[in-house]
Amino acid sequence: MTLELDIEQWHRQLLQRNRKLSVVEGVVNAGGLYSTAPTSYLSLIARVPGFVRGDLDRALYEDRSLVRMAALRGSGFLIPLDLIDNVVAATDRGYVFAKWADKLVGSEQVEAWRADLFRLLDGQVLPARKIREELGVSGKSSEALRYVLSSMISRRELAAASGPKSWRDNQHGYALWSQWFRGHRPRQVDPTMARIEVAEWYLQGHGPATAGDFAWFAGMKEANAQAALEGSAAVEVGDGWFDLLDRKPPADPDGLRLLPVWDTALVRQEQWRRMVHEDHYRFVYDASGNVTSSIVRDGAVVGVWDRGGDNDRLVVKAAFFEPAGRGMKKLVDDEAAVVARAVGVSDLEVEFVSSVVDLHAASRNRFMSPLSGS
Repeated sequence: MTLELDIEQWHRQLLQRNRKLSVVEGVVNAGGLYSTAPTSYLSLIARVPGFVRGDLDRALYEDRSLVRMAALRGSGFLIPLDLIDNVVAATDRGYVFAKWADKLVGSEQVEAWRADLFRLLDGQVLPARKIREELGVSGKSSEALRYVLSSMISRRELAAASGPKSWRDNQHGYALWSQWFRGHRPRQVDPTMARIEVAEWYLQGHGPATAGDFAWFAGMKEANAQAALEGSAAVEVGDGWFDLLDRKPPADPDGLRLLPVWDTALVRQEQWRRMVHEDHYRFVYDASGNVTSSIVRDGAVVGVWDRGGDNDRLVVKAAFFEPAGRGMKKLVDDEAAVVARAVGVSDLEVEFVSSVVDLHAASRNRFMSPLSGS
């Protein structure tokens, strides 16, 4: 069984890991990475040579050159501060989140919370738990407050601030944008021009792509995505396919990577064949299109893996689609050691199991832990 690899996907997603990149360059050149932990750390480990957890934390919370924001498609992404104005104008998630909050508790309550948040966060950083406590919010109202917080981040009124306690922790604090990103004055960008800028950024890591690909990734109308691609520096390289030109022919992929759940190298559902054989699709994607944690060897997904343990111990459980010899298993051992060093874990265990799970027939969210119970 063979797979007609598009080897450029491996290179565009920086999986060759053969040149020195900063964290910000990794995020920019890959066309965006998810911000949720541990995906954010694991995705950067797979791409940036010598990456350690502190590199991302420094970019987010010290240099503040990256922003954590639910912008593209409403999912949490790492976005370079230099691109944030275009991303906000192109996607307008702030309006969407505000509308959802209004529907749950009414616009009067939303505006009251907004005023309280400006007052409460003046000069300090607070976690969501403390904010709920201070505002007296609990139960079903917590969901509405979460939408308000997301809306205010998208509108560059609040910022996701302060580092998490571990590489597996998604908790962060909230601060006023103007105080967290001192010196950054949000610009109002024409949405049409912003969509063109975001399209070119997207194609850096994901081209060639269709308007449907880009629309899904960014969370915009397909007509807007089509217009952005046509107005960009990209050219049509096939029937409805767009790409940037002036790329050097890539070398053959070489290496093994442990990609996490929702890694952006594999999230594009319409083009999964670039790295996944059709016989393996059900083991890599669930029925909703969620991609599980995948073992990629020389540009092709060859198996799946599970991450276990805690902040001090990493357990990697791996399974291959085809029988694997000692050489393949050693590559997994070596890459697991790279991951352990990067996140600061000294206790590492690697286990190989014999079977994978049909995610289309499995329970909901099984893609988050595809080998549990094996």
